[in-house]
Amino acid sequence: MPIRHDRSSQDRDADALDSSLVRALQADGRASIHELARTLGVSRDLVSRRLGTLIGHEGLRVVAALDPGFAGLNVLIHGLVGVDGPARPVAERIAELADTVFVSMVSGSSPVVFESRHGDTGELHATLTAIRGIPGVRQLRVSTYDTLLKEFITAASVHEARLDRLDHDLIAVLQEDGRASYRTLADTVRLSPSSVRARVRRLLDAGVIRIAAIDTGGLSRNRVAVGVGIALRGPAEPVHRYLVATPAVDLAADAHGAYDAIATIVGSTTGGVLAVIEELRALPEVGSLETWAHLDIIKEDYTRTLGRIVRP
Repeated sequence: MPIRHDRSSQDRDADALDSSLVRALQADGRASIHELARTLGVSRDLVSRRLGTLIGHEGLRVVAALDPGFAGLNVLIHGLVGVDGPARPVAERIAELADTVFVSMVSGSSPVVFESRHGDTGELHATLTAIRGIPGVRQLRVSTYDTLLKEFITAASVHEARLDRLDHDLIAVLQEDGRASYRTLADTVRLSPSSVRARVRRLLDAGVIRIAAIDTGGLSRNRVAVGVGIALRGPAEPVHRYLVATPAVDLAADAHGAYDAIATIVGSTTGGVLAVIEELRALPEVGSLETWAHLDIIKEDYTRTLGRIVRP
């Protein structure tokens, strides 16, 4: 009898591998194929093929992003947008604004979610005014991030560092391709590969940049993402500890405004994401939760902040 292959099982295996590969690249975007294969327990050939597919056909990018504070972006906000009529035109208009770094179409009563980063409150108010002026925008609910507790695209800590023009040039290349070889970087800035390696290492160690994977092609079959807005009824610390310690949490922020804390939970299955949400609900310090499932990511771009330190 002919052998029947369980395609659904193969698909699940591929999805799990891709999810693990993206996670590994979020931890270290410049990890070598050998290091990634060793971490995932698979062959280098398989890692190379899957990485090529993810980058070439599924929209994955590995890029460098500047720490918001180092770039002079000290006002970070999260917004939910209520709309009249179709949400996509509104989301696309918000994505065109320079200060927005993330825009997504989501489930729920507010079908557009965005994050924006600003140098001061004047820039913030200008962005909010522009969003309120977009046709179809009915309501805007905003929370300000007091502290980024956890975010895959920024370093956990930042140390003082002085950058020169060569550093700026290196960052510009890494913002386009975080896995660019040291030879490519050396040719760009006309230094030796060893000198470039030392400079990149210094930037990473200081927390000035973080090189990580971003799925700019939107959501795929192996990535489920749900946002969570948390209202507290007790001390924040136990909730913060849970969010920081949970691997499925990509983003966690202490906030004020619409929510006391905001998080993004990511997994390869809805069951895994739901389990984290249920654990959050069980914490006695959590008063209530509001969730929104990300359905289509319109913009995810953390690279524009280089101009904040390059311009006079």
